[in-house]
Amino acid sequence: MTTDQVDLTTCDREPIHLIGAVQPHGALIALNNETGIIEYASLNTASYLGHAPETILGQTLDFVIGGDNAAALPRIDRVTTTPELLQPWFFSFDAPDGTRIDAECLPHRSDDHIILEFVTSEPKPAAVWEDEMLRRGVITELFKPDVLGELANISAKMIREATGFDRVMIYRFAEDKHGEVIAESTDRPDSFLGLHYPASDIPEPARRHFLLNVMRTIPDINSVRIPIVDRSGEVANAEAIRPLDLTFSKLRAVAPVHVEYLNNMGVGASMSISLITNDRLWGLVACHHYGPRLVSSSRLRFAELLGSTTSALLQSIENTNQLQKSIKAEKTAFQIEQQARTGRPLGALIQDQARGLMELSDAQGMILVLGKDVIQSGTVPYTAIDFEPLRARSVDGVAATETLSAIVDMDAGQMSVAAGAAYLELSEDGADHLVLLRTSFDQTIRWAGKPEKVETVGEDGTARLSPRGSFALWREERRDSSKPFDATDRDALRILRRALFALNSLERERLARDAQKTSEAEEIRLRHALLDAARASSLGELASAIAHELNQPLSAVSNYVSACRQEFINAKVEMPERAGELMDDAIAETTRAGELVRRIRDFITRGDLNADYIDVMPAIRQGVDLATVASQLPRLKIDIAAQDELPQVLADPVQIGQVILNLVRNSISAMRTSQTQALTISVTRDNGDVQVLIQDTGPGIPTEMQNYIFEPFHASTTKGMGIGLSLCRSIVQAHGGSIWVQPSEVGATIGFTLPAREEHDE
Repeated sequence: MTTDQVDLTTCDREPIHLIGAVQPHGALIALNNETGIIEYASLNTASYLGHAPETILGQTLDFVIGGDNAAALPRIDRVTTTPELLQPWFFSFDAPDGTRIDAECLPHRSDDHIILEFVTSEPKPAAVWEDEMLRRGVITELFKPDVLGELANISAKMIREATGFDRVMIYRFAEDKHGEVIAESTDRPDSFLGLHYPASDIPEPARRHFLLNVMRTIPDINSVRIPIVDRSGEVANAEAIRPLDLTFSKLRAVAPVHVEYLNNMGVGASMSISLITNDRLWGLVACHHYGPRLVSSSRLRFAELLGSTTSALLQSIENTNQLQKSIKAEKTAFQIEQQARTGRPLGALIQDQARGLMELSDAQGMILVLGKDVIQSGTVPYTAIDFEPLRARSVDGVAATETLSAIVDMDAGQMSVAAGAAYLELSEDGADHLVLLRTSFDQTIRWAGKPEKVETVGEDGTARLSPRGSFALWREERRDSSKPFDATDRDALRILRRALFALNSLERERLARDAQKTSEAEEIRLRHALLDAARASSLGELASAIAHELNQPLSAVSNYVSACRQEFINAKVEMPERAGELMDDAIAETTRAGELVRRIRDFITRGDLNADYIDVMPAIRQGVDLATVASQLPRLKIDIAAQDELPQVLADPVQIGQVILNLVRNSISAMRTSQTQALTISVTRDNGDVQVLIQDTGPGIPTEMQNYIFEPFHASTTKGMGIGLSLCRSIVQAHGGSIWVQPSEVGATIGFTLPAREEHDE
């Protein structure tokens, strides 16, 4: 409900857009968008249109302004912009008494109506547009500053020169919506520069209208409001059956509460220009005159241009500052991420970056909690603080406050070093978190009057709140609070939190895997011991049996060859020389075969690691020899390349030979159908290890198999039980080395390392 009674208990809900009246420096009509019938008119239309409201209500627009002008209206862009800008429409028409009226109209759409507001048109081109110095000033003065304070001062000065107001102020809103005068242009002896105004001075409905309407002018605070009536004669305010929405009206009448407020300040006329950055109300250009002040529409448009330009420049400055801080936050997060790849713990990395993190957030202290570890840097309380209540207020994992003591229980000592805090949640359960602390920032705030509404009691005994009656300087001393965290701070904190949260999640996952591996280590060791025992037993028995069975026919073959030689002698037949050589070769080969069988049996049945410092090349060659005994590759070429002066390794030569045997046999088997059958074994020194690479020209190892070929019972060929490569891994790891599949353009490459003997090793 909108009435003349002032009551600030309801001002935040007052429908000022349904006030149902205009200021007297203009007239208003509203016509139905579908029918074109005039349904609303202000009671002063006769002064601006030559027709009384009762004459034009129910008529079409051409009745008032003529057919040609009415026909031109649909060609005007009536789509309401946000924020709404001044878009004048100039035309002329004949009044009923025959006089010619030069009209300046501000049209806009409101729901189902087209609202036309008529203001007094200037009799000649406005001097402001002819003033070359003012036009140049926009470019040479307004666009020159790159800091906010300088821009605000120049803007206030130029707007005052263009409008002639006694005082022009740039008014900036803080996070809590209270305002501060940051720039002022006036020739009066008193100054409002640096004064603060409470948020309650501008109710929420007014703030909403400041966003929707860039320009608001009140030429005479105490002028009589002109009601708007409908065709039935009812005032079209909030109490009407069909109120008229004046949200975008430039002539909208002044709410009584605002009239009382300005009268308390001694102001006779005012004008405001909204400063909007990033779709939010950054502040206002507040213009005061200490008497009535009607500014021509052309100068209003010029002032609006200055205000819009100032808004754009302010947005550019703010976005630049925010971008610079965001880039700094991204750079800090990137540095931590890069260092995390080296495997260093996250806690150590954050501690290394503590100074940079505190500088970025303008903090003096830092507390990092990761599990049971607590890392502190800078100025922190002597006793711990429970930050859980602050976490409960977090948004996207970040919470910040300049009055920490209002949220958590703190003593005086804690409040002095932790007046404000920013909380960054680093784990879903909140157990891990980073807190950046700001020390107490004692300040004296200079209020333009005590920031409290005045309680008054009316004649009927009803108590109500009225606007502040005094604007005399009133100082407030603020203690136990820090510098506030602004939107730029919060954006930077969110960037840091996102990176640190991800890194901490990865580290938690890694620690969980490590813990699981540790818990399974004993089980794995026992299982391997059982497997080794079973392997040694079963393979040993099998090897002994095979060796026994093979030794007998091998001995028989040797004996048969020797007997054959003896038969030639007994028959006194001269043996051909070549036949004798072949017999000698046959006996030598059977002896060699027996030795090989014995070595294989010993090789398989031995289970202990009998390590000593050895040259690795003999063991490698022995393994190659064993693997190629039964090779059926006619085109097989083997190249063994060893680096000069290889160091010794601490190893069991038999077991290293077994590794070579298994790997070479796999390569030979893989090259059965290859056009090129080449096996390359390279042995080099790699830092503190000896590295062995075995490369073949087979089909290679499929990518999906490379992570599993060293697992037990995962056959890498079409034959066998799949324990050969697993056994290789066990042997290499038992020697302190590592084994892997190496990417290769041709065939497959498997490498392993053995620790090299250093000069100081005993």
